[in-house]
Amino acid sequence: MFRSTEIDSIGHIISFFCLTWVLHSILKLPLFNTMLTVAFYGALTEIGQYYLGFRSAQLSDFISDLIGIALFAIIRWSILMYRNRSSKRL
Repeated sequence: MFRSTEIDSIGHIISFFCLTWVLHSILKLPLFNTMLTVAFYGALTEIGQYYLGFRSAQLSDFISDLIGIALFAIIRWSILMYRNRSSKRL
């Protein structure tokens, strides 16, 4: 079976970026709490895959999950800083 590591990693980054975005938007939790929760979920999924016979846990998948979470946090923080700076000018 063909498995492209790059495509798999990009899929993890995008899916965890979107998951963090959705949970932060819906639950209205502080960003740090959302990030911790989603990172814990990512760790649990990889641990669960380790014990399944038909799946394999990979550290690279978990790192890709963390990159997606961090990417959302950086973008969200940047937007908040930009809005804060813009409101001070008015």
